[in-house]
Amino acid sequence: MAKVKAQKRPGKTGQSHLRARIAFLYKASTYLQATSLPKPSTDKKPNHAGPHGSHALLQEHDEEPTSQPLFSSKVASDSKNSTTDNAFFAPNHLQEQQPTHHVPVSKLSRNLASQMRGVSLKSQLRLPHDIKRSICKVCDSLLIPNATCVETVENASRGGSKKKPWADVRVVRCNSCGSIKRFPQTKKQEAKSLRSARSG
Repeated sequence: MAKVKAQKRPGKTGQSHLRARIAFLYKASTYLQATSLPKPSTDKKPNHAGPHGSHALLQEHDEEPTSQPLFSSKVASDSKNSTTDNAFFAPNHLQEQQPTHHVPVSKLSRNLASQMRGVSLKSQLRLPHDIKRSICKVCDSLLIPNATCVETVENASRGGSKKKPWADVRVVRCNSCGSIKRFPQTKKQEAKSLRSARSG
């Protein structure tokens, strides 16, 4: 009689050690790049001697502007709205958003990201879309909005986003090497067999 093959347990995949190594390299690269981000200064102004020194210092503290966060979770949506408003007047013009901070790219973070891509290629393991798109294909630097890259929304169609919102393309430009990546914002069209099955 033929030997019965052992069935694989559901929910478990092979090469778990390689997946753990890829996850570790990505977390290490992200951590090293985060350490190079500028921190808000917490230096206090010296107290000037005088009859009204403490009162003037309190007034200056109240008038200081509040610090804004470095990263914004609505970068793509804000740039999309700005492009939509000006698309009717200049549909072929790309509205570029300048970065608020120029952050130097960590060499060690770039090296770890390069190793992560090498492990995924040699082991033939596909990276998730969010991880794959967060790393530059040319210089292997970590792409952080408004820090190491600039994100804009481009619509080169006639009429812009008002007439053809499905033609919006997210453009990511790396500040380190200047390479540009484009990602369509619309969903992929279904296969013709599925569409014909639904219509029929």
